[in-house]
Amino acid sequence: MSESKVKENNTFRPPVVAILGHVNHGKTTILDNIRKTNVQSCEVGGITQKISVFTVNLDLTGCNKITFVDTPGHEAFDLMRVRGGNVADIVLLIVAANDGVMPQTKESIDIINRSTAKPIIVINKIDMPGIDIAKIKRDLANNGLSSEDMGGKVPVVEVSGKTGKGIKELLDMIKLVVEVEGLQKRSPLADSINGSGMVLESIKDKSQGFVSTVVMLQGSAKKGDLLVYQSGGKIVTDRIKGFITEESCNLDTLEDGCGGKVIGLSSMIDLGSTIITLSSDNKCNAQGLYKSTVKCIEEETCDFKESSDVSKEDMLADFFGTGNADGVEKKNLNIILASSSEGSLEAIKKSIAAIESEQVSINIKKAKVGDINNSDIELAKIQKSIILGFEVSMECGVHDSASKNKVLVRTYDIIYKLIDEIKDTVDMLESGQEIEEELGNAEIRQIFVLSNGSKVFGCRVKSGYIKRGERIYIVRGDDIIAKGKVISMKHEKTEVNQAKVGDDFGAIIDPVPTNAIEGDKLFCFTVSK
Repeated sequence: MSESKVKENNTFRPPVVAILGHVNHGKTTILDNIRKTNVQSCEVGGITQKISVFTVNLDLTGCNKITFVDTPGHEAFDLMRVRGGNVADIVLLIVAANDGVMPQTKESIDIINRSTAKPIIVINKIDMPGIDIAKIKRDLANNGLSSEDMGGKVPVVEVSGKTGKGIKELLDMIKLVVEVEGLQKRSPLADSINGSGMVLESIKDKSQGFVSTVVMLQGSAKKGDLLVYQSGGKIVTDRIKGFITEESCNLDTLEDGCGGKVIGLSSMIDLGSTIITLSSDNKCNAQGLYKSTVKCIEEETCDFKESSDVSKEDMLADFFGTGNADGVEKKNLNIILASSSEGSLEAIKKSIAAIESEQVSINIKKAKVGDINNSDIELAKIQKSIILGFEVSMECGVHDSASKNKVLVRTYDIIYKLIDEIKDTVDMLESGQEIEEELGNAEIRQIFVLSNGSKVFGCRVKSGYIKRGERIYIVRGDDIIAKGKVISMKHEKTEVNQAKVGDDFGAIIDPVPTNAIEGDKLFCFTVSK
């Protein structure tokens, strides 16, 4: 890229730089190197599962701040990557030198080619042995993104996020692209509007209420301003109570080109929607100003939106229904979803929609942001549903209520494990295999040998409940060492049918687990087909 093309402009707002690429290609590691942080080491499963925004102070003349949008690389989070591309002035396409072009690399190229953002190819992990950078460039060109040395216009920077090699050159390239290309021109805001931006994520926080991650694309947002946004498709006016960064630092203002989290909102803001900020004396005109701003933005970005084949969120809600396949009644797998954010909920729903089965109908009965509560258990009981949670907890008493009502509740910290669980359940339903639902578990504390040679296992229930006649596994560490059924249970010399959390009981198991020892775990399951 020639320095002679540099425009005469010494002052820039912070450019918004989205980071796209395939999972495990080093996006967060590169950002960690730039920010001098270690976010990647704290990520569950070693992968990014949320969209994050960071405004970084840098010692770059004329470009001393950059706002980075870090996006997940797993295939389930494609809509997050689209939103990242939508707000970006520049997109860094991260390609691992040892992997080359992968499925989400191709998807990211498609996002780049349908956006107005300026791309930079970043070939990461150049410290790995046996790499072929020339092949990567050829493959990128064959997929629609040609580097400068392949006859295209896209600059390439080679880096190692691990060692820091090439990071300075990458930052210099971002600065150069800003200077050469300028920042995306946007229609001026109406005089009465303080600022506008886009929502990238929305969550429900126990202490902060509804919280939304936003990037300001024009003007500013200040504490005390009126915030106008969409919630459930309706226009809502709120008062800004403040902002926090990803590092939990409090802010009073989000300037043009910066991002952060708006806290204390009264409603959940729709993902990908526009926000505007107003002074208090414009409250009466809030809806009209909002509609005119959205219309103007849509006109500017209509080419991208019309060519995109990504489904809208409101199309996902009705993906699921019952029906027949070739005259055969389908089995129903009813699910209640609870997730930590609107973005991850969206990703899970879209992934479930892609699961194909001629024999099983997957029905999402409820999808929510927030922890699993007793109301969810009651609904699951009525609708004969399982409850799946992602990055959420169970409120007090939920575990016992689930056990009492025989509702299967499972939580996950890694999204692909949740999706794999659903796929496995569908496979079992299709094949007619038994499905085991855990009722509870207990610890074997004592083993008594009776005069007739039989054994009684003295146990204490740790979670859920143990029920006579149901299937049990004896587990030591990660290994199942015995299987059987509880054929007799006694609590304080009284025969009982089940024992709940905290109860001590003696059990006779058939067949006798002769290799069981004190300290082993006893898991109890009910079985269905």
